[in-house]
Parts: sequence; C-alpha cells; structure tokens
Amino acid sequence: MENIKNNKKQYSAGSLAGLIISLGIGFLIYFILSSINVQSSWLDYNTIVANANHNPFYKLIWYIMNFTEAQFYAGVFASLGIIIGGFVAWRLDVKNSKLAGFNVSYGSNLWPWVLASQLLSLFIAIFVLNFTSFFENGEYTWLPTFITVVGAPPAIMLLYGPSIKALLTGSILGGVMGFPVAFWITNNIIPALGVPGVVSNVFTMAITGILVCGIAKALPWMKKVPSKTLNRPVKSQEETLREMEKPLWFVRRVLADFSEAQFYGNEIAGLFIIIGASLDWILNINHGAYASGAIPAIILSQFVGSSIGVFLYFNKYVEKGWYGTYVPVVSVGPACVLMFGSSVGVAVTAGILGGIIGPPLAEYFCDKLPEDYHPTIGNVTSMGVTTIVVSMIIKVLPWF
Repeated sequence: MENIKNNKKQYSAGSLAGLIISLGIGFLIYFILSSINVQSSWLDYNTIVANANHNPFYKLIWYIMNFTEAQFYAGVFASLGIIIGGFVAWRLDVKNSKLAGFNVSYGSNLWPWVLASQLLSLFIAIFVLNFTSFFENGEYTWLPTFITVVGAPPAIMLLYGPSIKALLTGSILGGVMGFPVAFWITNNIIPALGVPGVVSNVFTMAITGILVCGIAKALPWMKKVPSKTLNRPVKSQEETLREMEKPLWFVRRVLADFSEAQFYGNEIAGLFIIIGASLDWILNINHGAYASGAIPAIILSQFVGSSIGVFLYFNKYVEKGWYGTYVPVVSVGPACVLMFGSSVGVAVTAGILGGIIGPPLAEYFCDKLPEDYHPTIGNVTSMGVTTIVVSMIIKVLPWF
C-alpha cells in the first residue's frame, strides 16, 4: 500500500457500513455452517493422529493440515486453499492486475520464497526430524509441528530477500528449534498458568524468532539480497484515501487478515482459506479444528476480532499503511472458543476484546524491536499477552 504518512486528514473510525457488512458475513457463515452436521469417515482428525507417525499418507495429511494451524482450522482444504489463494494473488500481483488486491507478502515479490521456506522447514520438522513420533504411544492428540509455517523461516526470507542461503539457513534453524521449544512450554508452563494452549505457540514464535534473527545476523553468509521490483501503477494520496474510505476496502482488509499469519496478507488468500475451512466442515465436522466441532464459532470470532480492529484503528492504516488487526484472528478469538465453548457469546466477546487490545499491543512490542528483527516477533508477543488477558476476563464474567 502507498505510504500516506504525510496525510493530514484524521479519521475517528473506519467505514461503519464496512463494519456491518463484515460482521454480517461472519454471522452468516456461522449460521450456515451451524446448520450442517455431517459426521463421516472422511479424514477424521483422530484417525489422522493415530496414524500420522507410521502411515506415510496420514503423515502427509498432517503436513498439509499444518498450514492452517495458525487459524485453528488445521484442515486439508483450508490449507490447500491458502496455498492456492496465495499463488493466485502472487500471479495477479506480478501481472499488475486490478484484481490482485493487497500486494501479497507486502509487495516484496517474495511469495514463492516465503512458501518455499514454509514447505522446507515443515518438511524438516515432520519428515526429517520425525516429531510426529510423539503420537505413537497415544499420549498426545496434538503436536506443535506447525510453528515453522508462521514463524522464523518466512520472516527470514522477508528480511534477507531471495537467496538459497537465507532459505536454507532460516528453514533449518526454524525446523529444528520450533517444535522442541513449543513442546516444552506446552507441557511445563501452560498447565500451571491455566491459559489457552495458543499462548505456548505464539511465545515460541517470539522466542525462536528472536533466536533465529539473532543467529542470522551473526552468520557471515547472511547478506540481504534485494528482490526483483514490480512496476506497479502509482496511486495518488487522494485516490488511495478514497478507496480506503469505502466499505469494500474494509471488507477486503478483514479478509486479508485471515492470511496475515502466513505472511501473505491478501484478501484472495484469505477468501480461499475460509472457503476451504467451510468445505472441510461440510465434508466432516470431525476433520478440522481438532474435531472440536467449533469451526463456525471460530470463524465468527475471527470476523468480529478483525472487524473491530479495522474499524477502531482505521486511522493507523492511513498513517502506517498496515496495522496488526490480524492479531485476534489467529490467537485470542479461536483460543477462547476452544477453551470456553463454541457459543455466539464467547465468540463475540473474545473477538471484541481481542480486536480492541491486540493491535495496539502489537504496535507497542514492534516499536521496541531492534533493527533486523522481524515485526512478527512483536505481533506474536501481543497474541500471547492478549490471549492471557482476555481469557482471564472471560473467566470472571458471570455469564460464561
């Protein structure tokens, strides 16, 4: 998005019509999916977990599902959706299509490298280091192997640019570090705190992000390589602001938040992931979201969280071009739904509180980061703190 920091116009909030439409979409999806209750044998979650270690097919399914663990969908079609959506968005971006939407991977032209780092680092965690072996004795029904997809490896690519050295370094470090740290925190810290398990995941992303960025900074072969620039048409400040004021921009921004965790940040990818998650639910409600039956409420909480954030902090988008309104989408909203139940009340309350608290907290933490440390470290730290705060608030509310 064009830098419009020098713009003098101030906004108290975003488009009210955009807010209403976005919330309406969230509630519509919730009620439609809630009316569907198909329980079939199609890729049942518990079957996948029981076979992921020793059966190559189910190990591959677990590998694919990990691409949308961040959104709490963990579904095959949701994961294929975000990858296909990211590819479509990238090709449209390269061609300067009017349909491209927000520049995928923040206009870096690095989407293929981001995806490559995700595929490679996750392959290392699942197929090389075989962390799925912890499924074998039946003690665990979930493992945090997905950390690399939304953690250090893609962040390193965005920091250092398109090079094989950056790809291999970030992917190997991320693939090796992510799971052990998350696994230890999940087993030793989270039970004592009594907070949602996502806190372990996001703090792992922060810890490994700091470690990997620090190591990469010290390695002599890690040099920043500029990516090939795309000749995009330049919009005037006035044209950009007029577009941002419209309800359509608001809805697009909310959809884009659904793909921010994977560093795509594009509404096409966001739309594809929602369609994929819905298809997973329609085929078998016991496939996605760990067979919790909570996907409708999870999606509702995400629409509420992002919509509230975009509405309240619209002026930050005007000032900065981007703001962390995706924070509740991949943390507090879904986490509280899984912890407190998949009711509309929980989804809406967690979404509203997450949308209010998460984005400014992310800005605060990001502002404290030193140079050469990717902002995702600040964002995921905000996710952890926001989830702890909101879960504590919901715990003491008498109507939950």
